[in-house]
Amino acid sequence: MRTIKQDIKEGTYKKVYLLYGTEGYLKKLYRDKLKQGVLAGSDTINFSRFEGKGIDEKEIIHIGQTLPFFADHRLVLIENSGWFKTANTFSDSIKDLPDSTVLVFCEDEVDKRSRLYKAVKECGYICEFTAMDTRDLKIFAASLLKADGKKITDATMEYFLEKVGTDMANIRTELEKISSYTGKRDVVTKEDVDAICTGQLTGQIFKLMDQIALQNPKNALAL
Repeated sequence: MRTIKQDIKEGTYKKVYLLYGTEGYLKKLYRDKLKQGVLAGSDTINFSRFEGKGIDEKEIIHIGQTLPFFADHRLVLIENSGWFKTANTFSDSIKDLPDSTVLVFCEDEVDKRSRLYKAVKECGYICEFTAMDTRDLKIFAASLLKADGKKITDATMEYFLEKVGTDMANIRTELEKISSYTGKRDVVTKEDVDAICTGQLTGQIFKLMDQIALQNPKNALAL
C-alpha cells in the first residue's frame, strides 16, 4: 500500500498493478486512489473498465497501445477477470505496453504460480489486501468516529467489533448509523451499539446454538 501511495504522490506509475485479496473495502479504496491519481482529473476518454469472465484480450491490448488523449496516462481497469487462475497469453503483452498506459487488475483470488502473476511481479506491483487485525480495526473505526466528532472507550469499541464483525465496509456503514443516531452527543455507548447496530450473522448463529444446547426453544426461535 505504501508503494501505491508513493507512486500517486510522485506521479510515477508502474505498467501494471495487481490488487487482490479478501478485504474488499481496502481493495476498492486503493483502486479508486489509483484511478484518481493516474487520470489526474482528465476526461474519462482515457479510462476503460472491464469486468468478469470473457474479456477480449485483443481489445485490452488495442486500448493499451493507444496513446492518451491530451493527458499523460491512460488507465485500463480489469476486475474479477479470473485471468490469474486460468491459462492465457496476456502475460506476453504486458511488457509491450507503452509507459503512458497503466493497467490495474482487481481480483479476489490469484494463483501465484501463473504466468500472468509472475509477469506482473516482474514489471509492476502486487498488493494483497487481507483482513486487518483487531488493533488496526480499532484505529480505523476510531478515525471514522473522530471525523464525525465522536469518541468511544476501548471496551465499547471491542463490543462494537464483536457485534458487527471485521468487514471494513460494514464497520463504516454501522458507524455512520451510530453517528446519526447519537446526534450532538460526542460519546458512543454500549447502549448505542445495541440500539442501532446489526449483529453479524456468525455471532447470531453461535447464540442460537447456545440456546439450543440450553434447551431454550423460545429464545432459539427469537434468534
